[in-house]
Amino acid sequence: MKFSAFAFAAILLASAASFAQTGKTEGDIRKVDPETGKITLRHGPIEGELEMPAMSMVFQVKDASLLNRLKVGDKVAATISKEDGVFYIQSAEKK
Repeated sequence: MKFSAFAFAAILLASAASFAQTGKTEGDIRKVDPETGKITLRHGPIEGELEMPAMSMVFQVKDASLLNRLKVGDKVAATISKEDGVFYIQSAEKK
């Protein structure tokens, strides 16, 4: 199968667009919203590919069980990802 240079470039761009950036942080849970599948996290700087300063943010969760395991006030170590412009909590462990 032959690809034109344009088709090859389009495939590379599509692959890059879906590439997930990740980082690690620590913080505390401010809100858990099972209806929307979101958690509000007040976090410290996110290290790694995301390189974000400390702030409070609302994140989608990748693992719905986090919505049952975490509660407001929990201190966590979390892995954060950004995929297609959406920020997710990939994992979070209570400290």
